[in-house]
Amino acid sequence: MSSETKSYFCVAEGCNSDERKRGRYGYMKDVRFYPFPTQKRAPALRKRWLDLLRRENYEPKRNHRVCSLHFKEGRPTENHPYPELFAYNNFKESLKMRSTTSISKREQCMVKDTQFDISVPPRVDSPAASESVLQTQINNDNSLFVAGVSGELNGSWPVNQEIEVTDHECPTVGSLSVTGTHVEMDHCYISGSFCSNDMSTRDIGIQTTLTTADIKVLEEKSTKLEDPEKLMRELFVNKVVKDDKNVQMYTGLPSKTILNGVYDILEKASPTLKYWSGQGSAAKKKYQKDSLNAKSGPKRKLSRFQEFVLTLVRLRLALTTFVMADLFGVSTSRVSQVFTTWINFMFTIFKPLLKWPSRNVLKKFMPSSFRAKFPNVNCIIDCTEFFIKKPRNPTAQSQTFSSYKHHNTYKALVGVSPSGAFSFISNLWGGNVSDRYITKESGFLDNIQPGDEIMADRGFLIRDLLLHRRAKLIIPPFTRKCSWGKGKYLSASEILRTRNIAKFRIHVERAIGRLKTFHMLSNTMPTNLKPLADQMLVICAFLCNLQKPLVKK
Repeated sequence: MSSETKSYFCVAEGCNSDERKRGRYGYMKDVRFYPFPTQKRAPALRKRWLDLLRRENYEPKRNHRVCSLHFKEGRPTENHPYPELFAYNNFKESLKMRSTTSISKREQCMVKDTQFDISVPPRVDSPAASESVLQTQINNDNSLFVAGVSGELNGSWPVNQEIEVTDHECPTVGSLSVTGTHVEMDHCYISGSFCSNDMSTRDIGIQTTLTTADIKVLEEKSTKLEDPEKLMRELFVNKVVKDDKNVQMYTGLPSKTILNGVYDILEKASPTLKYWSGQGSAAKKKYQKDSLNAKSGPKRKLSRFQEFVLTLVRLRLALTTFVMADLFGVSTSRVSQVFTTWINFMFTIFKPLLKWPSRNVLKKFMPSSFRAKFPNVNCIIDCTEFFIKKPRNPTAQSQTFSSYKHHNTYKALVGVSPSGAFSFISNLWGGNVSDRYITKESGFLDNIQPGDEIMADRGFLIRDLLLHRRAKLIIPPFTRKCSWGKGKYLSASEILRTRNIAKFRIHVERAIGRLKTFHMLSNTMPTNLKPLADQMLVICAFLCNLQKPLVKK
């Protein structure tokens, strides 16, 4: 059957050569189609052709051909009797053309050298592929060396042949002018933006140091990243612990060293964690007993350190469970479970570390400013409030409504040492409870010893409670009614004492300010976190104590 049948087309993967395009597209004029060797005359050669096509369960039909673009010499020859140039072996032709700005100059480009030299490139998937590729060059004197010869299937194909190239157009990307005709590669193995006949493209060079084996190695590495969520949480945790500044912003701890130190304490405190998933959920469960992980249920996705970071980041930034789940690549329920578990666990470890200092410790670390004015003060107290979501129960609404904040709040009594470290944190009470009531019922008075001095604001009417323990209350003097008219006044000595007390009492307010840099406490607390409110307050106070002292020694 003649090779000029109009229904022939190339069956190579990615090739668009079709005999029906010959009349419509100029680049198809010199493309030839070669039939498969027959099973009867050349079975081995036919099998080799089929193997090179890499098409599973493929059997050629009558109109199936392989075009001349896939042969190293443009057609089957004695040295290269089968197609070898395909998309899978990264075949590329490097074209370098001289930049011309005039259309007339491009039309006048002519090839003067008629010596045609065919150089056979090595296999692209061989180690030498990166150093030797099939090239077509247009020299400065307009001489053209073309790799590839068009021909008919006539049974005799010489390896080397001289061809004179006469008047033609300058070749564009993917096209070559041979023997006065326009030959264009209908498929090129570079990006689509370069596979264009736009003459604005001036100079083209394609070079790669990657072989097929290198690409396969990269593909294997990419397939290992089957869990993008794991990659995301590793990147986020690495960003959190990148430097001291990031640690401070994300966790509230002053440095990466302290972050690792706190984690080491927690890791040694308990080898296993019983994860919370409801009341009584951790009572009877079988736990994983490997060296790194110990938890019930499915295999752990987050490492212990990642869970620790998750808890601190949420405590510091008050991010929702949805955002935390997105950052760590887990479910929202898992975030809640991890956060609840670690908050209770850290509370158990940190609560005993918030100790009331002894007198010897106070004297050793007391700032010189305190030692000069108030040498016997061992605690500065104040109450602070935290906004909560309005309860549904009317009784709870009444108990938590603060007339001072005009909002539903929790109230806690905090005490700091003269250096500014938290030494006492009470449980949370409703916002309508008085300061005196919290001081009396919170257990604060149990720490008072005879001779102690407690500094507070005027609102703490607890002088009688301290007198029972032979302690002294230091508060600013109250104003007195003027005997000579309306209004109230303070004497000069009382004004000076008020200033001195206010100067030192401000440290407890600064400590509370540090406490509220943890946005889980400064923001309005949601209802579902109310059971963790006491624990979060203690943990935040302990983390604040790890920062630099508020008062210089």
